Amino acid sequence: MDRTQLVTYWRNFFSDLLVGTFKSLFLFATAGMFLAALAGWGLDTWFLDPTGLSMGLQWLILILALGWLLPLGMFHGLVASALATVGKKLKEAVNGLHDLLDILVKGVFSYYPNLSKNISKKELGEKFDQIGHKFMEDLKLKGGPISYIKGLIFRIILKALKFFFLDDMMEEISKKPGEEVTRADIESAVRRVGVEFLLSTIHDNIMILQAANAIVMLLLFSLPFGILAFF
Repeated sequence: MDRTQLVTYWRNFFSDLLVGTFKSLFLFATAGMFLAALAGWGLDTWFLDPTGLSMGLQWLILILALGWLLPLGMFHGLVASALATVGKKLKEAVNGLHDLLDILVKGVFSYYPNLSKNISKKELGEKFDQIGHKFMEDLKLKGGPISYIKGLIFRIILKALKFFFLDDMMEEISKKPGEEVTRADIESAVRRVGVEFLLSTIHDNIMILQAANAIVMLLLFSLPFGILAFF
């Protein structure tokens, strides 16, 4: 695929990301809202009732707390659902991953007409980030929480590809005799990319993000409790 076709491919991938996964979306969002409601119940039972505040003031505090907790619960549920879904969807996007890596790597090496194997990883990483950022802009993953989640997922994909490019692929290229790297060397290294390795790397990053999502949700859920405890 050329760049235009690849942009269309990934746009369609993200457009269809949550299609057919309504059950998962519903379950995760409901679970998030249930946790929010549970937190609200705990706030009322363990913090508001013992204070002796007037019933009207207790209700006001509870409504404000739920206004904070329920949207958070739904949002973090959506994030968890999208992350769980993308792991399955990526198995269907193997060709897209290969072509994306191919375009990104060629874009990096286009900055160097006579690329030496001695160029630093830091410089290559910066060029890779620039090319990836430009490609992400072409996808137009902006506007609204769902687009934010999609953009976050694509950053995970780029991070995994960058890791592979800087560590495994450049190591493979460095084994070639001589100092300069040719286009044939690049294409050969891209073809030798292990799809399972790429998918496992992305999967590991998704699991880390799932854990981070849960931790952030718990911290934000605890904010009303912390405010009441402080005052």
